[in-house]
Amino acid sequence: MSRVAKDLDLRYFWSLNAFEDYLLFCFAFTVLCAFLTLLLLDSVLFVEGLGSLAMLFDAILGVPQLLQNFHNHSTRGMSVKMVLLWTAGDIFKTAYFVMNDSPFQFCVCGAVQILIDVAILLQVLYYGQDIGVKLG
Repeated sequence: MSRVAKDLDLRYFWSLNAFEDYLLFCFAFTVLCAFLTLLLLDSVLFVEGLGSLAMLFDAILGVPQLLQNFHNHSTRGMSVKMVLLWTAGDIFKTAYFVMNDSPFQFCVCGAVQILIDVAILLQVLYYGQDIGVKLG
């Protein structure tokens, strides 16, 4: 059965048949969030909550890769260079936060990112798939 966004049936959201429906959803969601932010811009609680939520999402970006590696019992196809660059970037970013007395949640989220990066690197060592190919 063909599904479109106009059906407004959330059970089938990820089963939409047309890419345009996803774009329409993204546009509508962005407009709604922008309107809500504009309305609540003077609320310190809203702004702090939105910032903390953004930091949390940024901090857990590596979790899907970590879980996929775990479920597959493999890191095949992963670039170690990419993970090392993620880790280096997260270390520099967290050091910047600490040295500039940034709010506590910035430092915590940076530390979480580094832990996730290290966990992925440990997976690469543990699953041990031809490390020479991964580095090249």
